[in-house]
Amino acid sequence: MKRNAVRIMILLLAVVFAFCGCASSPEKPVYELSRYAENNDLLGGMLRVENGVLVDENGNEIVLHGVNLGNWLLIETWMSWIENYSDEWGYYDTIEVLSERFGAEKTAELINTYENNFIRETDIEQIEKLGFNCVRVPFWYRNFMTENGEWLTENPDDNPGFRQIDRLIELCRERNIYIILDMHGAPGGQSMNHSTGKAGRNELYTDNTCMDTCVELWKGIAERYKDEEVIAAYDLLNEPQNNGGYEGENAWQAESDEAVEKTNSAYDTLYKAVRETGDNHIISFEGIWSADVLPDPEENGYTNMLYQMHLYDTKASDIRSRVREMVKMRKKWGVAVFVGEYNNGEYEAYADMLYKDNGISTAKWTYKTFNAGEQWGIFNKDTERIDIKTASYEEILDFLQNELFTDSFTFNAEEMAAIY
Repeated sequence: MKRNAVRIMILLLAVVFAFCGCASSPEKPVYELSRYAENNDLLGGMLRVENGVLVDENGNEIVLHGVNLGNWLLIETWMSWIENYSDEWGYYDTIEVLSERFGAEKTAELINTYENNFIRETDIEQIEKLGFNCVRVPFWYRNFMTENGEWLTENPDDNPGFRQIDRLIELCRERNIYIILDMHGAPGGQSMNHSTGKAGRNELYTDNTCMDTCVELWKGIAERYKDEEVIAAYDLLNEPQNNGGYEGENAWQAESDEAVEKTNSAYDTLYKAVRETGDNHIISFEGIWSADVLPDPEENGYTNMLYQMHLYDTKASDIRSRVREMVKMRKKWGVAVFVGEYNNGEYEAYADMLYKDNGISTAKWTYKTFNAGEQWGIFNKDTERIDIKTASYEEILDFLQNELFTDSFTFNAEEMAAIY
């Protein structure tokens, strides 16, 4: 009933926007749907996987209808406010420029200002009002550690990465929203892609120091949150071996034997690291770009597993094929399944229907973007990009203090209607 009501109002809102010719107006209020959305059901304790479905502590089946908080803890330049110097420019490059120009302390102040203002209490309220019951949180190792793998602070309570996640947990707890923690950028990189924070590396599988650092980070996360029921799952590596378009000794193709062996070996190491802490949260492995690359959980002794795929397919036949893969995987292995990212273009509504009809949990990519057009962000803001190589510290800080609030972004009503 709740979802149908929200969908009807979103569709009506889209029609009004189109008729009035104001669909792109940034002055249009973004909280108009609040009166139509009911509260999420109360969290029923820590989630677990039972016979291929997610259930709470009371045995109630839970289907996650989520959205990614992309661009919050790991900025992807192409959908940001930062000058896009090249297709391979990553967050690592941005931090290097800022640190060289302004020093470590002022750079940390800019990052903290950005993170505090990009996702605020009003954003989590809005996410609930739009009917989502889960957020997937892309993060990277530099939220917690230096480039050399040292913790940013001796006391975890002072660590900026933990402080941001702690803040989000409390905001989500108040609104009965689950959190999936997604290692979007592992030490050394889990793929060649810029979305890891730095393009062209993929060194996690070949550099023992990188793997040791990743193990230490996941252990630190697990030790801190092992009893936290708001956290639904740990997504150990985002899009491992997403090496398309890259060349070099580490640019294995995602479904090649070598890529599969290295990825599943890394998953095994990280899975065991989390479990050694006594943490029994659901753990997610991603099949990039096929379910066939994922390991048999029973054969490997894995329990409480959520197997994940990302669907950016834009043909109906391809979407159906991927959904069949996921349903088959769930039936074969008893794992829960999750579309951790998706954007299906003009077939978005069709894809969403298939996800719902098959009881597949999802997380839309993504909540909030800059300069990404209407296709990618539920909220988007077109703005002049900042040249961080020349802009003053004061100019950058002023932007981060005043231009990140979601009420100045354009609400993509048509996109929301498609996923309801």
